[in-house]
Amino acid sequence: MTVERRPEERALDRMILELREHPAPQLDWDRMEARLMREPLPTADRAPRSFWSRLRLPAVGLIAVAAVATIVVAREPAPLPAKPTAKLHDAPLNGDSLAVGTRLTAGNQPLIVEHAGRARWTLEPHATAFVADAGEFLTVKLENGALSAAVVPNPKPETFAVEVEGTRVAVHGTAFRVERVAERVQVDVSEGTVAVEPSGTHSTPAFLLRRNSRGNFALDGKTGNVEGNASAVVADGAGRQSHRTLAKAAAVPRAPQSALAPTKPEVSPEPSAQVQPLPAQPSISDIEKGVSSAVDLMSRCFHDQTRTTDNRVSANTALTLTVAGDGTIQSVTFAPPLAPGVEECAVSGLRALTFTRSLEGVTFTRLLELSR
Repeated sequence: MTVERRPEERALDRMILELREHPAPQLDWDRMEARLMREPLPTADRAPRSFWSRLRLPAVGLIAVAAVATIVVAREPAPLPAKPTAKLHDAPLNGDSLAVGTRLTAGNQPLIVEHAGRARWTLEPHATAFVADAGEFLTVKLENGALSAAVVPNPKPETFAVEVEGTRVAVHGTAFRVERVAERVQVDVSEGTVAVEPSGTHSTPAFLLRRNSRGNFALDGKTGNVEGNASAVVADGAGRQSHRTLAKAAAVPRAPQSALAPTKPEVSPEPSAQVQPLPAQPSISDIEKGVSSAVDLMSRCFHDQTRTTDNRVSANTALTLTVAGDGTIQSVTFAPPLAPGVEECAVSGLRALTFTRSLEGVTFTRLLELSR
């Protein structure tokens, strides 16, 4: 004979089975025993136990399990908030807003800094540098890694410099790259001319590197090796110093517009010149004398070849001159171009100008503002 159990009994059985599947809670038995001993003994009751009375003990167990779970959850540490991550933008930094002493470190991407109208320099990935001078003469100290720069041409002798320990690489309009490799400084020049010298001296540069040349120097800026179109200071027997070319000069391409063919063949130095060797390039003072004559000539041409009006007329251009070793002007370029009449007048007059003779000649750019 099968005895059918009541629904509450079957529910109790299922609850007991589910409780058995869970691990037993860690109860304070001593405390529970002391509490039970203080409670009065129940009176005998022959009446059948109700459903809720049967659930009393399992309910106590459920409450204990819930209390233990609450304690465990409360002890788990709260998750820490995610750290903010700085996102790098593709736009270059405004270099004019950087204070002196600002340290910059490039991450996995290059970091570009731009000084409007003056220079644009790029820290290669994982390189570090800081701004040493943000005034008239921009100076960046490279601590590690590599830095490349493009400097806007300027008539001033120096507008931008990169220093690595005791080595100073100074320019006034060029494109170059500087890298610190262990205890050496590697310099590569793609445009213009850079001077390498010990920091803080501002004397005759120890080395001059020109387009398509490179050099490897000690951290004091006094010694190094160069290759390509470069020269170094050499003292003669009387203690006088001059730059001697250390490698064959790279060919200078002709300008695409307003190019002048040399009017005279290049003169080879006579044997007696070996006693008093020619400088590698004309000195800065010799160049400035020629530039002064060129500026006067350009001003007269602009005045004579522009229409007479009651309003003030002005024009800005970058004049690039390539001077051969014999001092004659090899090519002239205006960027942007001037009026045809002004250019023809200027080219005709510049044919008569000569510069100091040198071994390599020189190419330089000057910004001109013409007005009448």
